[in-house]
Amino acid sequence: MTDNELKVSEISKNTALEHLEKWFQLDTSWDSVWRENAREWYNLYHGNQWTGEEISALEERGQAVLTFNHIKPAIDSIIGSERQNRPKISMAGRTIDDQQSAQAKTSLYDYIQYNSSTDDETDKMVKDALIAGRGWMYIYPELEDGKFKDIMHTSVDYRDMFIDPMSKRDDLKDCRRIHNAVFTDEDIVKRMFPKYEPMVDTTHSLFAGSSEEDMWYELGNRNRPRLISTWYIDESGEMTLCIWTQGQILYFKKNPYEGNSYPYVQYVVERDLQNMPYGLVKSMVSAQEEVNKRHSKAMHYLNAKQVLAEEDAFKDVEQAKITLAKPNGVTILADGALAAGKVQIIDNTPLANTHIQMMDFAKQEILSLAGINGAFLGQGSQYESAKKTNMSITQSQTTLVPMLNKLRIARHDIAVFTMYLVPIFYTEARMIRLIEPNGKYSFMPVNQAQLLDDDTIMRVNDLTNQDIDIIIEDAPRGLNEREEQFAQLLQIQGQTARPIPMDILLRYSSIKDKHQLANDIQAANATEAQLQQATQMIQQLQQQIQQLGGTINQKDSQIVQISTAMQVGKEVTKAKEEIAKEKAAILGVVQ
Repeated sequence: MTDNELKVSEISKNTALEHLEKWFQLDTSWDSVWRENAREWYNLYHGNQWTGEEISALEERGQAVLTFNHIKPAIDSIIGSERQNRPKISMAGRTIDDQQSAQAKTSLYDYIQYNSSTDDETDKMVKDALIAGRGWMYIYPELEDGKFKDIMHTSVDYRDMFIDPMSKRDDLKDCRRIHNAVFTDEDIVKRMFPKYEPMVDTTHSLFAGSSEEDMWYELGNRNRPRLISTWYIDESGEMTLCIWTQGQILYFKKNPYEGNSYPYVQYVVERDLQNMPYGLVKSMVSAQEEVNKRHSKAMHYLNAKQVLAEEDAFKDVEQAKITLAKPNGVTILADGALAAGKVQIIDNTPLANTHIQMMDFAKQEILSLAGINGAFLGQGSQYESAKKTNMSITQSQTTLVPMLNKLRIARHDIAVFTMYLVPIFYTEARMIRLIEPNGKYSFMPVNQAQLLDDDTIMRVNDLTNQDIDIIIEDAPRGLNEREEQFAQLLQIQGQTARPIPMDILLRYSSIKDKHQLANDIQAANATEAQLQQATQMIQQLQQQIQQLGGTINQKDSQIVQISTAMQVGKEVTKAKEEIAKEKAAILGVVQ
């Protein structure tokens, strides 16, 4: 059956091996030229910059084999500076009700990154991409005794990853299959898959091309089969995972994560017209080779002497060859040879200086092709101002903008798949350990059931929903952009009467855990604002009470006056009645 007639969805565990071996043979061969080039680029990075033929030729002519590696510090400085300016990833809820869950997932993602040493793994991925053109990150659930423990991130050596030849997209949306092939000790494979049958032939050349290709030794006494994890998508969009080795299927499962996304994220710096990836080192090769060769040539010209002499100029020609090669040598000439001009020593200094000038130009080209300059490496002139140095650094980094933006997208994809796995695996109630900016530990409960006052149950820090968006800052326009913005903010701070809030300044600084510190300050400021508001409300209530007290006193006075008037009225009426009685009595007596 041809590939056009094959329905991938009909492949079963019993029929998969034939297709897997055919796919793997194809996917490991189409980019073999790139893999060989990537091997050369890594050798240049590690300082292996002369071929065997070149070394033999130099030794034959007595020329020094000199290596001045400018590629490694250039690549390392980009990796280090990118890490210092690496944007933070956080989660945002889609509704007000989702904010608490989003904050919990942000803390959970920080926890996953800490446990996985994701920053270190990202550095490895970036290093592979800058040198070879492609780096990989693997997102997976870690199991312990068959039970889920945590989601992990780990970088994968580019030499152990193989993909569909027709895939051209960095996000792998057009990729039909991916293989991760790693040589593994046979006892480990047996422990992972008890049904594994030990290999009889451990020939390492089968499916050649791996991270162990340069370190394999045929006389080794350890059997190491190549354990291959193949993920493929069928015509209906369903994902299948198959783990296999030579001649046997060890694991076969359709739709392992209930989706059609690969658990791998690739970071590609650039591709050529043949769809082959490449990084920064490719363009630096010629300039680096020129630096080494011109330096070696210049040293040779300065150390070697070319002598033009007539046949009878020396008393002993062989002895003259020895003494002329020494800086303190004494050469005996024939009588009158020097005065007659029979000996002429050619000055190679102008040629050496020319090579040195061209070498310096090539050195600057290496840095320029990497998107940096000497100032970025701390090699700027001591007479340059800091402002001019920063401007020089910024101008040289424009070539890095696309690369930094692609890395931002790759990190976003890592977070997307990680948070896709969270509701699948973090389903039980547990405590997540967090590390505060001060280095102390704290614990966050997740998926905890809580009984509310209305007898309903609510899950605290619920991780079982997908109602969040992943937020990541824009990629910086340069590796020192954040420092420039921070310096500008400090300058503005000194020129304005209204100070810039501390949490804003922190977010543009290079302080570790600056976002957490800024959030803490923001929360403290919010609490202080609430306290101030409460204090103001208390003062207002006190004023109202005082005002009510005056009104009450006034009313009390009025009541007293009325009561007094009423009492006086009663007394007057009583007195009138007594007077009337007395008057009546008097009148009665008179009559």
